[in-house]
Amino acid sequence: MYRITVIPGDGIGVEVMEAALHVLQALEIEFEFTHAEAGNECFRRCGDTLPEETLKLVRKADATLFGAVTTVPGQKSAIITLRRELDLFANLRPVKSLPGVPCLYPDLDFVIVRENTEDLYVGDEEYTPEGAVAKRIITRTASRRISQFAFQYAQKEGMQKV
Repeated sequence: MYRITVIPGDGIGVEVMEAALHVLQALEIEFEFTHAEAGNECFRRCGDTLPEETLKLVRKADATLFGAVTTVPGQKSAIITLRRELDLFANLRPVKSLPGVPCLYPDLDFVIVRENTEDLYVGDEEYTPEGAVAKRIITRTASRRISQFAFQYAQKEGMQKV
């Protein structure tokens, strides 16, 4: 049995999460779902965008499903906080053409590896009279770490290029 923490979020996140859970429940795999809160609606109820109780549940789970959340101006970002707390620095985005599915490029097969904790994901933002300002931070340490991850991932998966 797999323990899954489910954080539906708010807005479209709730609707998307319902569909995701429907798909998982159709599988012949045993799941134990625990629901937790994060985002704007959570902030309205308890004054925190990512409560400590949610972090505890995520840490105990085998996996977490995180739906879309609305950013609360002036408050910590739930997803950025979660990434930092769990050191979720690598985001993998596989792209692959599927047989029988019409596609402009029928032989696509690659993975985008994105650093997930720096750049604009540091969440250092402010509103000014002219608009918004977001600070980008890119360090040698994080750049080296994501590069090493990408090369190790490619090697493990038998990929020819990075």
